[in-house]
Amino acid sequence: MPTIGIPHTVGNSYSRSTGDDSASASIKLRLTVAARRDALTQMLAEGTNPTSSPELALRASQLTGDRRRSDMVRTWRRILDEARRPSVTRALGSIVNRRAVLEAQDAIEAMIARLGSPEAIEVKGMAMAERIVTDGLASPLYDHAEPGSLRRLVLLATAKLDGHPSELPIAA
Repeated sequence: MPTIGIPHTVGNSYSRSTGDDSASASIKLRLTVAARRDALTQMLAEGTNPTSSPELALRASQLTGDRRRSDMVRTWRRILDEARRPSVTRALGSIVNRRAVLEAQDAIEAMIARLGSPEAIEVKGMAMAERIVTDGLASPLYDHAEPGSLRRLVLLATAKLDGHPSELPIAA
């Protein structure tokens, strides 16, 4: 019967059992992070130091990794496409707040360009971008919020990708 092996990688992600339980600790950490993903992302978006706990450190590395960055670029591109050309198969309308997305189009395209660039990003900005996309209850991406609120959030998250201060330019 075939077995599934745990890959050996550099760092503390996984290791083969050598008498200690580091592999099971790693699995336990990953399960904890998966179960608390939204809360950990919110903490990072609020500026909690990612090195303050192993859970936050792992979530920060997940958010800023190349895979999540490319997923986020694809997600934002799909959001723009949906706002520009809503699917005719949708019965009553778009899932996203089309008007807010179209008003924020330039800011979203700037975020896409920044996420697609090879330069490193700051975890706070990525966590903020993640919250915009995943918070279906409070995000102006889905909710009919005050005009311009999605644009402001996207601009702020993009600025935080580079670690800029929280103040936005007056023209934002």
